[in-house]
Amino acid sequence: MSNATDPFVDFPAGSVVFREGDAGADMFIIESGQVDIVRKARGDEPVASLGPGDFFGEMAILEDQPRFAGAVARSDVRALRIERAEFTDMLRQNVEIAVRIMRKLAARQRRAEQRAQDALAELARLKAAPLAAAAAREPARRAAEAKPAPVDEPARAAPPPPPPPPPPPPPPAQNLALRHVASGQVLLFEADRDEFLVGRPDPVTGTQPEINLGPFDMNRTLSRRHAKILREGGLYSVREEVGTTNGTFVNGERIKTGAAVELKPRDRLRFGSIEVELIAV
Repeated sequence: MSNATDPFVDFPAGSVVFREGDAGADMFIIESGQVDIVRKARGDEPVASLGPGDFFGEMAILEDQPRFAGAVARSDVRALRIERAEFTDMLRQNVEIAVRIMRKLAARQRRAEQRAQDALAELARLKAAPLAAAAAREPARRAAEAKPAPVDEPARAAPPPPPPPPPPPPPPAQNLALRHVASGQVLLFEADRDEFLVGRPDPVTGTQPEINLGPFDMNRTLSRRHAKILREGGLYSVREEVGTTNGTFVNGERIKTGAAVELKPRDRLRFGSIEVELIAV
């Protein structure tokens, strides 16, 4: 399992991490392996299956309530164990971890809402099926006996007005790229994308940014999700992501988190301590 100095714990395949209803004073972040979340009401069918980068057990820490569900190691699992006493200090010291947890919780909430909407739609379909069948069994005799009312020939409608001329085509998109100022290396934007995450790879979640500045980040000043470069109709802008710690700068001025700033060729951008220039290609 673990010792006093090692925060990681190991669970062999098939072992129980915790049971539904247990008192909970810790949560886990999976480094490797798969964990099934189970509930007694669902029998053997897992509520969810989690992998590297996912976390579980946080509800007991946040709500101080018994475990809502159980957790079973589907394969050999290595996980980071975080006790309730350490949780608040960890969030204070590492804003990026707090933001990642918030993103995970938001994604879970969206999935739960989608499942609820799908269930309501299926219930409505099942309720409507008997009514549709009853309507189909209505005797065709009534339609045959009914005499149609005489219908006056409608007046010939005036021809529709000609359609308006099509709008002029948008100006051709300008192809831009980023040039790392110190090395001269050019980083191209993919043609089939409109959003480009700037940052460094996240080995826990497996996230790979479209603009990977990790190889230039010798001083570790770059956040994993540092900023996004947006492209719309040939125009480019940059927006700093929530949780970025060392700032994003355009031509020497720090931009506000979440606010998109328009870019133009020859603008200088700095992500942490990494400086790049926007160039035409």
